[in-house]
Amino acid sequence: MPIAAAQATAGLAVPFDPADWLADRKARMALALKRLASAAKAGAIPGASIEDGTLKIKRLTAAVPPDANELVLDLYRRLPEVRITDLLLEVERETGFTDAFTHLRTGSPCADRIGRLNVLLAEGLNLGLSKMPEATDSHDYFQLSRLSRWHVESAAMNRALATMIEAQAALPMARFWGAGLTASSGGQFFQAARKGEAMNLVNARYGSEPGVKAYTHVSDQFGPFATQTIPERR
Repeated sequence: MPIAAAQATAGLAVPFDPADWLADRKARMALALKRLASAAKAGAIPGASIEDGTLKIKRLTAAVPPDANELVLDLYRRLPEVRITDLLLEVERETGFTDAFTHLRTGSPCADRIGRLNVLLAEGLNLGLSKMPEATDSHDYFQLSRLSRWHVESAAMNRALATMIEAQAALPMARFWGAGLTASSGGQFFQAARKGEAMNLVNARYGSEPGVKAYTHVSDQFGPFATQTIPERR
């Protein structure tokens, strides 16, 4: 049972009963509002003030040392210059992530290695297949379009992404950011055609603007291991 699994989880920082959690949050909010009201009367709101009935938030000062920009530039100068195509080929050799892009009907591997990478590069750089032939002399639009249609589909993308996440987690450097055991998630809204208002469809947050939200899950090692597409039209 889910409740049994939760109770067996060590270090869980929330109560098992939702009513207890809500009561605690309400009490905390009431106390915080009282403190805010007292500070507002005394004109002592930390980092803010109320002027003519409007809350004004003071601008935060930069906490980054002045020499940080020079440090960033120095780090960039130490990195070797490399073409993105060469880097992509090296990643492919190390991880084999492109093995996921098999033929949609036969399941056979893609024989056109460079063409397959060109398609992925076009998608990753937002060039699109129509502009990618201008950046390469090995494939035209129709060749790239055929490769994309028969080899690069969503399930293959997910398999390739899983391979990359596993490879990243195995790198010693990844442990500087986290153990790979926790994750966070967030959504980005993309507006679509303006049909929602005419259909009298209204979303609680985005109003009558139709679109979709790309909801991405990122591990504590900064690996985007899953993405969901959520329609924002209800």
